[in-house]
Amino acid sequence: MIPADIFISTAQKFLSCGNKKKRLPPSSCLDLAVQILAVNLGLKPAVLYDSNAASAEQILQYVNSLQETGLLSRALQIVSIDGNTLVVNSELMKSHLAELLQKRSLITVDVCPWREQPTMCGMESKTEDMVKDILAFLLSKEETHSSVSVLGEVLYSQWNLCTLFGVLLGYPASYWFDQAQGFENCLSMTPLVVNKVWVSWQKGDGKHCSCIYSFSVPEILWPEIYTHIEQWNELLRQRFGTQAVLTELHFSKETVILPSVTL
Repeated sequence: MIPADIFISTAQKFLSCGNKKKRLPPSSCLDLAVQILAVNLGLKPAVLYDSNAASAEQILQYVNSLQETGLLSRALQIVSIDGNTLVVNSELMKSHLAELLQKRSLITVDVCPWREQPTMCGMESKTEDMVKDILAFLLSKEETHSSVSVLGEVLYSQWNLCTLFGVLLGYPASYWFDQAQGFENCLSMTPLVVNKVWVSWQKGDGKHCSCIYSFSVPEILWPEIYTHIEQWNELLRQRFGTQAVLTELHFSKETVILPSVTL
């Protein structure tokens, strides 16, 4: 059993931020621990850090401390893109991106604001080039786990970061819009199927349940995307069966309608 208190104390030591150095509450520390463990165990290629405004360097110190303590079985890579920090399982990420390119299996949903409703689109040339470029970047940085790998603006300035993060986080489908025309979308008051993946982590005084994946797809496209998501679910079940740290894998979905959706 991995001691939860070490994850809490390490997060509170390295990830405090703000003028008063406000510490993360224990529940947030545990949620972050489950996310990091999921990346370390190969259940997801990366996690986007959003617990607070801690810098990429602080997150690097946090991850390095966990590795030095022996709580992580592999060296994880810290990647910064436009001020966003990801903790990356380099081995899984490389195979994930290579498979997307080989099979051209990336599902993207066009949500440009002039469309009456979202529509499916394949891996267009710009998206394919983006995946190739981010894979080349990660390959060039695979030996730099002791420092933050910063993606230059010359690369990502022409990319749709919404699509990029969907790809890097391992979602089975990602949203796309023409950012050259603005950042609006056609998802307002559109029924969305929100899919979540939950796991439990056994700690000393009980279990901590946490969500390791959360993504949505338009309900109108669900019949077209359903089979792909079921295949994605099955692959995750297989990966989950190769480890014993996290338990009680559970999938949930609900349909929501929102007045506005920010991507």
